[in-house]
Amino acid sequence: MPTPDDEALPGTPSWYAVLHDSSFMFAAVCDTAGTLLTANRLTVEGCGFDRREHLGRPFWEAGWWAVDPEVSATVRRWCQEVAAGGEPVRAVTSFFLADGTRRTADLTMQLVRDGEQQTFLLVTGMDITARLQAERVTAEARAAGVEASTLRQIATARARDLEVLRETEAKLSRALAITERVLANVADGIYGLDIDGRVEFLNPAASRLTGYPPEDQLGRDQHALIHGRRPDGSEYPREECPVWRALRTGRTVVADHETLWRSDGTPIPVEMVVVPTVDDGVHTGVVVSFRDLTDRLAARRQAAQLEELAARVAADRALSDRLQQSLLTPPPEPDHLQIAVRYSPAAHEAQVGGDWYDAFLQPDGATMLVIGDVVGHDSSAAAAMGQVRGLLRALAYAEENGPAATLTRVEHAARGLAVATLATAVLARIERHPDVPVAGRRLLRWSNAGHLPPILLAPDGRSTLLTSKPELMLGIDPDAPRSDQSVDLPDAHTLLLVTDGLVERRDIDLDEGIERLLDALRDLGATPLEELLDTVLARLVPEAGADDVAIVAVRTFPEDRPRPAEAGPNRLPSGID
Repeated sequence: MPTPDDEALPGTPSWYAVLHDSSFMFAAVCDTAGTLLTANRLTVEGCGFDRREHLGRPFWEAGWWAVDPEVSATVRRWCQEVAAGGEPVRAVTSFFLADGTRRTADLTMQLVRDGEQQTFLLVTGMDITARLQAERVTAEARAAGVEASTLRQIATARARDLEVLRETEAKLSRALAITERVLANVADGIYGLDIDGRVEFLNPAASRLTGYPPEDQLGRDQHALIHGRRPDGSEYPREECPVWRALRTGRTVVADHETLWRSDGTPIPVEMVVVPTVDDGVHTGVVVSFRDLTDRLAARRQAAQLEELAARVAADRALSDRLQQSLLTPPPEPDHLQIAVRYSPAAHEAQVGGDWYDAFLQPDGATMLVIGDVVGHDSSAAAAMGQVRGLLRALAYAEENGPAATLTRVEHAARGLAVATLATAVLARIERHPDVPVAGRRLLRWSNAGHLPPILLAPDGRSTLLTSKPELMLGIDPDAPRSDQSVDLPDAHTLLLVTDGLVERRDIDLDEGIERLLDALRDLGATPLEELLDTVLARLVPEAGADDVAIVAVRTFPEDRPRPAEAGPNRLPSGID
């Protein structure tokens, strides 16, 4: 289970952050199996639940639904239908607070794709319990036959003349009770204005939203008090005001974009409906209902930010992919050696990180192999990788003193050129055995700068880790001691250089990951090289993981017989025979 400081499980998409602190909208993210990866604070702590008890559980078993098995089963069905590619769900459903209180939510469940890599269930919603209660109260008022003008007269009479109220109390007691319930419970602000625009009554929401107590509003000109300025603070002429138009024309006016002003001088974006009141055929004023749009506009801004973030990620991904294609070039195919490579990007953010491979021939015909990993997983890491890769390739091309000396030269050149980055790497050279040139035996020499050891796979499936004394990664100390290692490279063997994305997982340590790799290779010693790499990736990384994966593999063939057809044609740079 996550610690108390955890807000989300691994795998949660980065764009979720814009929803986490929303104060008006419930938001939860699940994987397509329905497992709850995270939910914003309003959804968890705001409903009284413990985050540690909910993350990682099936969404329909969480406390919001579990009190009622029927509700839980319905939510489960929705999750499964949407995850299977069905249409988004929009429904009104019960949910529960931690103390067991039943509430009502307007819920939306939809499938969201994080680029082309991963799919999530996004659940959003709003608590509409108060709104439904207000609608029921309003319906009761209508069923009792109470007209808006009668409600206004009652409220006005109660404030103006208690004696008249006493005389009509028996007749209107039910209507008065309904009126008070409507005015007290509805979330929207409500004003009653006389024909001159003065406030005759207001409900608690109108006082709360504007910050003016009732005694500071009753009898005042509403336009002058809270509506007389435009959003930029300039004067808002009364003649252009929708309330004033309704007062003058006796017609209902709907306005979607208006601004009221709080007592502290801050604006409130609102939408309003202005309904004229008529007594005995005489137009006597208006009832103004207004709704605060602050949260709705904030939601729109958040949605726009989310879209902008998605666009930036997509652009970064496209740029990174192009960068990757330009840097990770096809390997050469020297005679009697087959070289195969693979690169698999991480599942999130940019498609390229700091992993790289390289393979090229030196002027004397020796084959150079490189595997490396620059710290980081974004376009900056990719750029740094390109610089280190270019330096290593250029300096290794004609280097005659061995891989260790080449790595030292690369570090000094990087420091002199202000290429400041940290990286692990293995630089290897496949050459003729110097002591037995006639036999055609090959020798592998390599130097390891803090990277995973190479693996030598025999045809019978036995693997040997080519370990050596640990040496510093690149970028720390250019004068750090480095050494060359060597081993015979027999025919029909396979050499593999890999990055840690192939073996590292959150739930296992590095040693266990390497053992899993060796186990995955046991039956692949004689498998064609391209098929071998595809099989290893399918076994260890069936889906894109949290890190990039790079692999270089070399299969050796006897030199006294033709190159096998399965290896394809040999491909050499011009000028090398």
